[in-house]
Amino acid sequence: MQNIPGVLIDALKNLGLSGYEARTYAALVLFDAAEAKELVDFLSISKPSVYESLQRLEELGLAVKRNSKPAMFSPVPPENAVKILMESHTKAAGTASRELENLEREKVHRDRSDAIWTVYGDINVERKIRSMLRGAKTSIECLMAGRYLPLFADLTLNTIAVKLLVISDAPDADRKIRKQFSGKYHETTTLSLKKLREHLTCHHPEMPDAAKHLNMENILELIVDGSELLSIPPIPANQLTGLNTSNRAMILHSRVMNEGFWRKLVAESKEKRR
Repeated sequence: MQNIPGVLIDALKNLGLSGYEARTYAALVLFDAAEAKELVDFLSISKPSVYESLQRLEELGLAVKRNSKPAMFSPVPPENAVKILMESHTKAAGTASRELENLEREKVHRDRSDAIWTVYGDINVERKIRSMLRGAKTSIECLMAGRYLPLFADLTLNTIAVKLLVISDAPDADRKIRKQFSGKYHETTTLSLKKLREHLTCHHPEMPDAAKHLNMENILELIVDGSELLSIPPIPANQLTGLNTSNRAMILHSRVMNEGFWRKLVAESKEKRR
């Protein structure tokens, strides 16, 4: 007797059936019509499990019970079965989305402003950045390397105050950034990565090999609505690591450091352009 492919069972499980239900439906398709006893013998699973699966398949509209003795069961055509399962998934997804949004609006607010969370890995960091940017309501303050700019591409920021300092040596970076963030609410500055490295070497003689200790292409200081901070230090690493917090002191500290140190760098950069 032909075996039921494991890949088929996995696919049916992903569509919402249990393992027993998936195997029972597949066996019905193979038999075209079968008694429960035949399915028990073929599948080598318990009689109660087969009967429970057949009952569930009937409820879902994937199997039809014939009024005969002994009772026979037939599958609905596979094309129809897949449509039924897909429609069930779509309906469930809509319900879940609606109810989760309701819970989010009604969620219990607890003071966790002292908590500092670690976000590890490029994918998790990217997701966190996108989540913060999409959730911005009033303001975005960001000091960042040019590598993060694509994360801003699909955002609608017309009514949100955006203040960016972008570190990049990409050709024509300043013009492209100003074009992307044009508008009365947006303030952008571009700083050359090369100039930044020269500044670090000049002002920190104990670090003539600063490039070995710092990777400014990883740096990010993102503050959204003045209430949440994601900080990624400029350290060489195969995977990004960030600190995420709503701690007011850390947010203030980030602002003070950026406004002081980075304002000086921007002033020096503009002075050298003259």
